Amino acid sequence: MVIPRKLKIALLSTFITLSAPAYSADELDDSTIMAIFDQANTVDIWIARIGSMKGHSTEVKQLAKMVMTDHQLVQQMGRELAKAEGLAITPPRNDGSAQDLADTIALLQSKEGEEFDKAYLKREIAFHKGVINAIDSTLLPSIKNPEFKALVKKVLPGFKHHLQATQNAAQKLGY
Repeated sequence: MVIPRKLKIALLSTFITLSAPAYSADELDDSTIMAIFDQANTVDIWIARIGSMKGHSTEVKQLAKMVMTDHQLVQQMGRELAKAEGLAITPPRNDGSAQDLADTIALLQSKEGEEFDKAYLKREIAFHKGVINAIDSTLLPSIKNPEFKALVKKVLPGFKHHLQATQNAAQKLGY
């Protein structure tokens, strides 16, 4: 399935909610992409924190701790680069990511036991697939700053590793 460029941007910046407004290519400057990059890390830090506390299985708890730790490091690297390069972290217009995060937290908080694990893993798989797709096809080609582009290229394998680890955990648990 081919996802239009504007939808990919909306998908990433609002973290897998298709009701998000689409953004024009003109709005994808490095400051906006840095904000999207930062938001992706923030979201997964929060969600992984919940997974590490509420996870029913050892696999989910360990996965969540790894994801949380990795995203904290990547987020710090991004923020340090933004500061060093003078990139303002400027969210897209009409950014709905805070509400989307609140909705996801509420959904996960309403689950317990194996139901939580299944919902957490399903969400993480969808999230990482969306982020990887948006980075590969839209964000990375739009980044102008060479240091920022190098950072995103450097950490992209980590996003892919998280996806694979999440898929492995889901398969092991029979989800």
